[in-house]
Amino acid sequence: MHPIIRTFLLGALLVSPIIHSADNALTLRNQHLFRYLLMDIYTAELYAPAQAPLEQLLASDQAARLTLRYHRNIARKDLIKAAQTTLRRQHGENDLSLWQAELDTLHSRFSDIKDGDSYSLERSAEGTLTLRHNGTLSYQSDTPGLATLYLGIWLGEDGLSDSLRSALLQ
Repeated sequence: MHPIIRTFLLGALLVSPIIHSADNALTLRNQHLFRYLLMDIYTAELYAPAQAPLEQLLASDQAARLTLRYHRNIARKDLIKAAQTTLRRQHGENDLSLWQAELDTLHSRFSDIKDGDSYSLERSAEGTLTLRHNGTLSYQSDTPGLATLYLGIWLGEDGLSDSLRSALLQ
């Protein structure tokens, strides 16, 4: 194969909007720039099966992936604080306490974010949660419901941002 064609094909594969998860192909369905106090924080990309109704994605058993591509540095402690605050608002202290040991383990795998970093959170059709930082596996759990609980930070009612949720699920 000609080197220029090979380079072009490799480049096309690297930016392809289709990601293959363990059980099926996930397609880039929506993306949205999340801004806070006039600062670009990250671009959120939602991947799901091509025919999956997005407004029902969180409540379904469909595979899904949310990738956050960061545009600024963020301290690990601030990521954890935002996640805990949102989960507490969504589920209350009592319900959240049932998940706290698993959440603490997940959060222990977080790193400080640098501009250009990415985190991907994937839920398989079986409910497995996989977290990747810059493409490298950081955490995996088969705990039923954990992946849906955590995706709910962005995709659930009363989550991190109503406008972000709406843009991703439209």
